[in-house]
Amino acid sequence: MKNIVVDLDGTLTEDIEVKYTDKPVRLDVVEKLRDYKAMGFNIIISTSRGMRTYNGDIGKINANILPDIITWLDKHNVPYDSIIVGKAWCGFDGFYIDDKAIRPSEFVRMSYEELQNMLVQEVCHKQKPCIKNKNKNKK
Repeated sequence: MKNIVVDLDGTLTEDIEVKYTDKPVRLDVVEKLRDYKAMGFNIIISTSRGMRTYNGDIGKINANILPDIITWLDKHNVPYDSIIVGKAWCGFDGFYIDDKAIRPSEFVRMSYEELQNMLVQEVCHKQKPCIKNKNKNKK
């Protein structure tokens, strides 16, 4: 199964200071997600929303935040297969490091092949000789 794991705030939403339920949707990202869904990708929404507010209490996030997330996603016709809450929050001054990370602007601008080639460059940076698409034929 081909998966895309997508952040919510600042990726699917415009990152402006309004209530979560009023955040505008990033239509460019949603449209591209629809394309990937049509190509057979499983779309997973992964969010740290509520982690700071509820001090990492997933039960409280599920009870108090998750219903609003589902309503927002459905209101904006965002394709998704599952939602994962509880992603570690990096804070205002921190950031995430991931060898499979794609910026929203890259996701919107680049084709699947271009994204794969970019990710291979990260793998090639770590290993010599470079082994490209080692899982390409696995199903």
